[in-house]
Amino acid sequence: TAPVRARVNDVMITTRGGVVQPGEAIMQLTPVDDQLLVEARILPRDVAFLRPGMKARVKITAYDYTVYGDLPATVEQISEDTLEEDTPRGKVAYYSVLVRTERSFLRRGSETLPIRPGMVAEVDVQSGRRSVLSYLLRPLLKARLA
Repeated sequence: TAPVRARVNDVMITTRGGVVQPGEAIMQLTPVDDQLLVEARILPRDVAFLRPGMKARVKITAYDYTVYGDLPATVEQISEDTLEEDTPRGKVAYYSVLVRTERSFLRRGSETLPIRPGMVAEVDVQSGRRSVLSYLLRPLLKARLA
């Protein structure tokens, strides 16, 4: 039995009477009552002020954010170095950031919407608050200091 309520996500051994080696995984379970751990990819130019413990919001792209909202979350871990991914435009460097949500579903009224493994998410990290005026005055202040 599993230590938590879970759904079978992937069965690795499918042959009847097959032999399983010690320590070999036979299936992958996805907890159903747990928080979600989301892996986000952050560009190197955006990682300078990112810290574990920062608040974040996770939007599941399969559900309309304006209708179903988002999930409150917290940054848990930031990779020590950049990783690379091959894309059609060449290699792209990024930091892997793990974000833990407070719940594993979206809710609209009494309706509960499940989030399945493999769904795509957008993560917004709340790095600070600034007024609209500070955004408008920033170019002027930079020119003054130059």
